[in-house]
Amino acid sequence: MKRWLGPVFALVVMVATSAHIGSPDVLFDGMAGPYAVRVIVRPPEVVPGLAEVTVRTDSMATRVSIRPVFWRAGVRGAPAGDDMKHVPGQATLYTGQLWLMSYGSSSVYVTVEGPRGSGTAIVPVGSFATGRLPLSPALGVLLAVLGIVLFAGLLSIVRAGAGESLVVPGDVFDAPRRRRANRITATAAPLLALAVLGGWTWWKSEDATYRRRMYGSPELRPSMTTDATHRRLDLVVRDTASFRAITSAVTPDHGKMMHLFLIGVGDTVQRFAHLHPLETDSLHFTTEVPWLPAGRYRVFGDITLENGLSLTVASTIGLPALTGTVAPSDSDDAWTEVPHPTLIRAAAAASVGDGYAIRWSGAPTLAAKTPMDLRFTVRDAAGRVVPLHPYLGMAAHAVIMRDDASVFIHLHPMGTVATAAQRAFSLRDKGDTTPRGRLLDSIGGPGDMPGMSLSGDLDFPYEFPKAGHYLVYVQVKPATRVLTGIFDVNVQ
Repeated sequence: MKRWLGPVFALVVMVATSAHIGSPDVLFDGMAGPYAVRVIVRPPEVVPGLAEVTVRTDSMATRVSIRPVFWRAGVRGAPAGDDMKHVPGQATLYTGQLWLMSYGSSSVYVTVEGPRGSGTAIVPVGSFATGRLPLSPALGVLLAVLGIVLFAGLLSIVRAGAGESLVVPGDVFDAPRRRRANRITATAAPLLALAVLGGWTWWKSEDATYRRRMYGSPELRPSMTTDATHRRLDLVVRDTASFRAITSAVTPDHGKMMHLFLIGVGDTVQRFAHLHPLETDSLHFTTEVPWLPAGRYRVFGDITLENGLSLTVASTIGLPALTGTVAPSDSDDAWTEVPHPTLIRAAAAASVGDGYAIRWSGAPTLAAKTPMDLRFTVRDAAGRVVPLHPYLGMAAHAVIMRDDASVFIHLHPMGTVATAAQRAFSLRDKGDTTPRGRLLDSIGGPGDMPGMSLSGDLDFPYEFPKAGHYLVYVQVKPATRVLTGIFDVNVQ
């Protein structure tokens, strides 16, 4: 077998929380018992820190509470829930805050009460430090001036303590006493300067420690092996976090150990593949790369751990040309290639083959930092909305990537959360785990979501984190094949 190492490009360094890159907010659209809920969790940039939570539910709800649950403590070791407050003028919208205290896998338990009883939705959240608040130049100057004033004030206090304060009322603060006060002040000045320097050094050390504990995606090392019938991609995931982000084994999500996305880099065509590597050893994965043209590709891999944490790893690689026919490793693998001139803008229809088309039926104007529903309709050649077959337990899958790869998200009609992460927390609540987080019972296969709609009318809840040019990939299964529509959108 010939060993072929494609040109492996520099690792794409990105900040991620949960299964996101550059898109930290968590959205969940589902049920809390008998109540429909739309939950948005905005994790803090620092931990411990306050997460902002909004919940929209139906008008029958009378009370909504939120509760932070750390995976190691479980619901039995979690603090009591906090009641959320109504947003003025919005009868079904609630807002609240809660503390995320520890690094790792957490979740927000949203409990809704009303005349139909109560129900709880589990919304997994990655709890990591992901940013540093910058110090503005104006504030820096102000603090420097105040520091100088404070230093001068301390010296003045030392001089007064060694001089005027020792003079008996009625006595004169003569020259010898003044010289003595000046000598003590001169001696105190470098000591105070050393104290200030010590405080500065301590702060720099704390900042360096914080920087080391800031979260970044684990490293992904790809390599290729090819011959006449194989084009095998091997992937090794390495935890680079100083505090160990990967503390549990990988568990299947939608029945797959990894969801791998290859997105072509180039100006002539859009190449996209959704593959499902096997885990051959701990954090070692392998898959055959079926028909895709040679070239440079961005590589994104989603994995979910048994402690409920979802992670996205990223890199880039060069694919060699095929020398023969390569069969896919998994029957659910899907791929497509679309010329750039045929990319479809928002509010238009993309022909996806087999007589089907996917129309973007939402608003053509997209705004950053605004929660929205990305709406699509799947129609057949006669223009009829068609029912869908489940694809990996979901009515549809979508991938959103900013053109510079600073944003990547894999989402479903239920939002950005992983069903395997929800099930991991649910099993842990039942006591079906070991103290180290290993699941005593398998999460199982893909499994269709209860009450999941398989209509050809699709909604994906999402919030674009920043303006720019994005590509949106929508995957559906209207018949026997998985079909992919690609949309080219600008976000303002």
